[in-house]
Amino acid sequence: MIIRTLATAVADTRIISATIEWEDQPYPEQVLEFEINDGEITETRQQDEPCADAFLAACFPLAALHRESRVRIEEKPCPMLVEGLRTAHAWWASWGGMHPRPPTIETPARGRSRNLIAPRRAVSCLSGGVDGLHTLMHNRRLYREGDPAYIRDVLFIHGFDIGKRPRDPENERFRTALRRLEPVAAEAGVRLIPCRTNLRHLTSKPDFWTYRQNGAALAAVGHAAILGPAFFFIGASHHVANHPVPMGSHPAIDGLFSSQRVTVVHDGGRFSRLEKVRDLATWPTALAALRVCPTRLEDGANCGRCEKCLRTRLELLAVGIDETSAFGPSLTPTELWNEAVPEPAGPGHRAIMYEDLLPPLRARGLGALCRILEEKIAAYRKQIGKSAR
Repeated sequence: MIIRTLATAVADTRIISATIEWEDQPYPEQVLEFEINDGEITETRQQDEPCADAFLAACFPLAALHRESRVRIEEKPCPMLVEGLRTAHAWWASWGGMHPRPPTIETPARGRSRNLIAPRRAVSCLSGGVDGLHTLMHNRRLYREGDPAYIRDVLFIHGFDIGKRPRDPENERFRTALRRLEPVAAEAGVRLIPCRTNLRHLTSKPDFWTYRQNGAALAAVGHAAILGPAFFFIGASHHVANHPVPMGSHPAIDGLFSSQRVTVVHDGGRFSRLEKVRDLATWPTALAALRVCPTRLEDGANCGRCEKCLRTRLELLAVGIDETSAFGPSLTPTELWNEAVPEPAGPGHRAIMYEDLLPPLRARGLGALCRILEEKIAAYRKQIGKSAR
């Protein structure tokens, strides 16, 4: 793989781009872009500087997936990121499904260094999901406004869940979802920065995004969007003791996508999802903005019937929230759960996320629902027991 013709264009937004050329696979040449709509950027020298780190973090996992023998990039990336990617590949190979030999990373002998002397700030991702909202909420508890790790900017990314399909940009859905986050940003005192990328349009394979790529992809957007030194927070999706399967965003991996300029922080891994929802139950503005649904609804809201929506409604019910504007009533018919909670033959690792819910739901007298969930969990345990033998 060759990453060439890195460029930056600055007008109303800042767009950095590079051409991705495959060498060992017959895939078409593609242009990868990151567009950052940050109206307060005024430092022209930084704006015009392409970010090799963003493109290397974005493309290295795909090069490894498709068995490219090398990744050659025309601009010089940070050596810390280069070494981190090599270590990340060692983790991926140890998990299986990845060739043990990583692509060789070839970089220019010399290159410009990015700005490392400006004050360090903190940035995070915010999509409306539980993890990102909790990261922002917990950050406010930990740090004072003058601290470098106090989050001041949040990135809302088009092209990951919304707009991931080339033929359907879902622009109206993106704008609507962005508007739903504005009250959260105003209340938390952060700038909400829309970003766009076509990274998911590059050639991949089913499930690679979820199980290997998305942590690196989030880091890539961070490297592209952030000018100057920063902490970049990625909200953990699982408790560290309950990572049922290797995931694309993982406590052992995400920090490896750091550079000397941008420190990637896998945040909140000591909290279960139920604990996060219990915390968010005290923040009404966040509850109103919750968006977890993968269904492509133009209003940017939640369908209320898919597994992720139903699980979130159940979590809200478990922490004592009977109704929200984001989902309506938290209690749903048992039949919906029997259909929506997947068997282990599908994405069955999700079933394990229901274990924490059983005691509070049982305490609320929802025994029939608990029995359905227990059957799913037992089937999952049986499945992973077979896999281990």
